[in-house]
Amino acid sequence: MFADYNIKWIKNHILIDDEQGLLIDTGSPVSFHSSGVIQLCGQSIDVPTSIMGLSIKYLHEKISPDIHGLIGTDIISKHATLFNLQRGEHFLLMDDDADYYIKIPTFSLMGLFGFFMYVGHKKVKMIFDTGAPISYIKSDIVKAEMAIRQEIDFSPVFGDFKADIFKLATWIENDYPAVAVEIEFGCSKEVDNALFLLGVDGIIGTELLKHYRIQIKNGEFFLPPQGI
Repeated sequence: MFADYNIKWIKNHILIDDEQGLLIDTGSPVSFHSSGVIQLCGQSIDVPTSIMGLSIKYLHEKISPDIHGLIGTDIISKHATLFNLQRGEHFLLMDDDADYYIKIPTFSLMGLFGFFMYVGHKKVKMIFDTGAPISYIKSDIVKAEMAIRQEIDFSPVFGDFKADIFKLATWIENDYPAVAVEIEFGCSKEVDNALFLLGVDGIIGTELLKHYRIQIKNGEFFLPPQGI
């Protein structure tokens, strides 16, 4: 089964651009929708109408009233999923017969996807979270760097918080030849505490998709040889 979905950006979040109002959130292990059903790839998928700590009302307040649910890793891991933001056209492609390219070493953590990257020339263990409008890295990794500004972000776990923003050279392990791209990362004590509990060095959010096409199959990650 093949399906091609237009997507749109709202506050650096990715939504499927149809009446379902689906947020693409690889930072959530569980999908949900206000209707209790998600239509994808010709299938009707029964899902909860909310999940613990996250409701449609909260997403309306923090992001957009256009959101009526989200697709998490429970659904994404069952499809061959290609995030492709080429040529200014925004698509989410889901295809059971997808082509696979360069495999990235990955790990799974509580139902979330993770892989290794180089950030500021340091190898780090990252969670891939398309629900994160800002990427984050542990503060000790950027202690020698100068912040370029501050941003206000939010979390359903610890509410609104301030983050110092840094711009760092970044590339994905096994991306040969490795070409660094500049990605902005936030640092805050709230996120540092969360990263410590998760046992990872950071969270890479939607900005990664502006530099790479990412393909996922059965929880494994692949890159086309030429990047984007």
